[in-house]
Amino acid sequence: MRIGIVGAGPAGSLCASLLSSNGCEVLLFDHRGAWEKPCGGGVTHKGVDRYPFLRNCLETCRTIRTLQVVSPRNAQVEVVLEEPISIYSRSALNQLLLIRATDGGARFCQERVLDFRRRQTGWEVKTDKANHHVTWLVGADGVNSLVRRKLSSNFVPEDLMMTFGYRVPRDFGDRIEIKFFPKLLGYYWAFPRRNHVSFGICGRLSQHPTREIKEYLHHFLEDAGYLSNGSETQHWQVYSALIPSLRRQSFCDNSVCGDGWALLGDAAGFVDPITCEGIFFALRSAELLAQSLLEGRPLIYPDLCRQDFVADFIHAAELFEKFYAGRFLGSDFITRMVQATSRSQTLRNTMNAFVAGRQDYRTLRWHLIRKTPQVLLQMAGSVVR
Repeated sequence: MRIGIVGAGPAGSLCASLLSSNGCEVLLFDHRGAWEKPCGGGVTHKGVDRYPFLRNCLETCRTIRTLQVVSPRNAQVEVVLEEPISIYSRSALNQLLLIRATDGGARFCQERVLDFRRRQTGWEVKTDKANHHVTWLVGADGVNSLVRRKLSSNFVPEDLMMTFGYRVPRDFGDRIEIKFFPKLLGYYWAFPRRNHVSFGICGRLSQHPTREIKEYLHHFLEDAGYLSNGSETQHWQVYSALIPSLRRQSFCDNSVCGDGWALLGDAAGFVDPITCEGIFFALRSAELLAQSLLEGRPLIYPDLCRQDFVADFIHAAELFEKFYAGRFLGSDFITRMVQATSRSQTLRNTMNAFVAGRQDYRTLRWHLIRKTPQVLLQMAGSVVR
């Protein structure tokens, strides 16, 4: 097959690498090449463990072993991570994967895809430089995917998170900070990089316009002492982007594969609806599509994704409103969970397992029910001490 992949981010480049190294002819289209995507750049332990080649650019990433979580009512817990999170420069990560793809035999076309149309033997892809013919078309071109718009359905505001943030040249220390706010269906973050810190915030697009989440971010940065005055932000690098955060029914209706085409990563909506983690699932979807194409059974790709991670995303989507807006024991749910976690080693262990990818949403409720007696004893002991 001659396969055209639109988008040379992690999903597109890994898929190109796997297919070309197994004898497929691959054209990889991206007018930007490796670029610094507006993204936290966090890869959890499960990602580095499954894709060991990510260690090849560890010198450009920062390894984080401390996670600080602050609730809407300012309850706090600090968790020492047993398995660290790696914070990558997206340009360095994209460059690593793009080089692997071209070294494996993929042809990188630094061209902007303008349009495509079906032909009798495949697809004609029109770029700003030439027309190309491919037999299979893969959309790995992000949340605003051209391939998705023409072959599947557009994401609606209820299925998107809007992000806004700054890259600030200062040392933040070796910790990630997460802060939740009353009435915000999203959260603030501080992700330290090698030479700057990424301050950012996200909120459900249908309920929080960019102006509102920007105000949330500024108020918090001022209260925390990270921002002395509003004019200081004029010297900071601004970023903003959309992230898929699909609802339950949207996952069930999501069309990611058809006759001669498929979607990967953000273009497929493959992002954790609550945490907005996306890099690992971009890589995993690329791996599963390559597997199905090489086996000559491309239409099993959606089922492979569903079995691997989409079924768990559906559980996360069902929990979204309860997590961000739920009430528990007279307060918001997040505050009560942060308070309990600060007093319970069992809950801190559960958070460690969740961050590392060893605990999924599907079994989380029953895990917590089984651990409730142990958690209550630890909380009581903490109060006595």
